[in-house]
Amino acid sequence: MRQLLFSSLFLLLNIFLYSQNSDVNMADDEGIDQYNSYCQCLGGDSVRYCNGLRCSGQVKDYYPDGKVKHNGYYDQGKIATVFTNYYSNGNVERIYRAKSENRCLMESYHPNGKVKSKGEFIKGEMLKWEDYFENGQIEFSEEYNKGTEYHLYTHIYYENGNPKILFDLIDVKSRLYSYKEYYENGQVEEQGKKIQNKATRDYPQDGMWEYYNESGKLILVEEYVRGMLNDERKY
Repeated sequence: MRQLLFSSLFLLLNIFLYSQNSDVNMADDEGIDQYNSYCQCLGGDSVRYCNGLRCSGQVKDYYPDGKVKHNGYYDQGKIATVFTNYYSNGNVERIYRAKSENRCLMESYHPNGKVKSKGEFIKGEMLKWEDYFENGQIEFSEEYNKGTEYHLYTHIYYENGNPKILFDLIDVKSRLYSYKEYYENGQVEEQGKKIQNKATRDYPQDGMWEYYNESGKLILVEEYVRGMLNDERKY
């Protein structure tokens, strides 16, 4: 009988912990990205408490109308494996999945259900990321090497699909990059090379840079030596 009573109390305690913070309500979608702070893989360092204890197990938060806002699995106040957020209209806002202790994936969505962004993280650092316009057209994409010491590429696009900035690694050893910036009509605005400063991890201009007007006419040529302007010619 004593063992049965203990088992019943243990079961009730687990049910209590498993449904922690189910009474957290928010009237709108504001602050829906707050849960990232509980994910170490995303760089978050916050600890969530439920009923005075560090959250453990499944935790659900709700909007005032009873719709689910957040459904996540916690361990010692941190999101352990997965979580899903929802907009107040019921559509998924973001999905987080831990692939390992240090590696995770996240996708977020516009209120209309289309993909807003998706990325991969390692040890709190972004490894790869993409953003999308509400019409589904890609807006931004970026990727680092596996150690996150340097970019592999950064691409930015106008909503009409034309490129805005194309920044690509062309030589790993010297960390040399090509850079092109475009007008919205597709004409090149400026182009040249950049080289990473390994100490500061910035990317100063290097070599010859060309600048054009919106009609495609060359208007300026500059020469850089590791970020320092050495010469220029106007046309």
